[in-house]
Amino acid sequence: MLISTRLICCGICSAWLASSHAGNFDFSATMNGQVGQGSFDTAEEAANTYYEDKLKTIFPTYSGIEAINSVLNFRGMPIQLAFPQQGSTQLTFQIPILEINESFTGATRNDSRDLLKEYLKNRTDLLEKMARHLVAVSPVDPIAGNPNSLMSRAVSNDAKVLWLGARSNTSTVATSRDGSHRFGIGANYKHMKSDAVGGAKEMESDSYNFPLSYSYQFPEANHELIVDVPLGYTSSDGAKGYDGSLGVFYRRPIFENWVVSITAAGRGTYSRDLAGAAAMGSGAIASSYVWRGDAYSITLGNMLGYYKALRLTVDGKSFDPGIANTVFHNGLLYARESPWKMGADPLTWEAYIVDSRYSGTDLFNNYQTEVGFTLGTLRAAHSKDADLRFGLSFTKGENAQGWQANFGAWF
Repeated sequence: MLISTRLICCGICSAWLASSHAGNFDFSATMNGQVGQGSFDTAEEAANTYYEDKLKTIFPTYSGIEAINSVLNFRGMPIQLAFPQQGSTQLTFQIPILEINESFTGATRNDSRDLLKEYLKNRTDLLEKMARHLVAVSPVDPIAGNPNSLMSRAVSNDAKVLWLGARSNTSTVATSRDGSHRFGIGANYKHMKSDAVGGAKEMESDSYNFPLSYSYQFPEANHELIVDVPLGYTSSDGAKGYDGSLGVFYRRPIFENWVVSITAAGRGTYSRDLAGAAAMGSGAIASSYVWRGDAYSITLGNMLGYYKALRLTVDGKSFDPGIANTVFHNGLLYARESPWKMGADPLTWEAYIVDSRYSGTDLFNNYQTEVGFTLGTLRAAHSKDADLRFGLSFTKGENAQGWQANFGAWF
């Protein structure tokens, strides 16, 4: 589902933790002049601190009746939880940025917490607002807004396949005599560090992406149909997330040096630890135009894409966060033959710069620029040997920066 109601409830209602390490969720609490501060990695860890015995580990003198006030930084979104009155069971819940101000009064304080949990489970409109706001303020949101999010990596991967296809290099011009089949595997590591912006502190995340591809290449050069299945894993201060995509790409040459491509894809991400998940649909159209010299080529790549989190129904409840972005993704790539060889095969190097602009839902990073370098083999299109390519790049976004290393092989 889009946002796990149960996990959100547990994460929000558990703003009382005594750990002191850096994590994805920070809090501060006061009771009778005493101050408790801490940080935790995951929503599940937060849920384990929900009970009264955990409160006593933070405030040893807590007897169940004292007034407690706290602020939970929920991945960049401040949430206020309090038992504001001594001896009262009233629990207040406030998210000022979303203009949410609620109170719950049960027979006991545990009952008041249960009322809050039920409120969150049944207020899907609130969870949708939270999801939409988190992509704008959270450096580690799994859905969108940062270089390691599902949407950002989908844009980068889609453009690479649309522009370069199964050849992994813009210099290829050879034509195969018959239709052929190719398979691709790869590995990508990306490290991201965000700036301290608004309510969010500096945060870091690491993603590992493993693209699997199949290509049917028609006899005409650069005319191909590709099925791409990238699988991903992301880690942020101990919080884990998983994602996968299935995309179909069609590349058709207009002229020998101009290829127009289209794609449609479905993808999803899930992070129990960050209490977030989504399904996403996307479509894009792209153009790659190549100028070739004696030993070099220059490629102008352009892509226009639309990426949208989809409405899902889980347990009879429908969720639609309204996260949707039109993406303008444009790059310039310079490739050149090198004097080096891998065995008997020549190597080419490529330098590139790519700019991404997002319009629509406000994001933590509404734009980013990537510069990179790759080195790999260049074989004829009918070669039965694998094409190999290694790369390094640096990304600078509106509020984050990162670097990545990748490897790919087509065979």
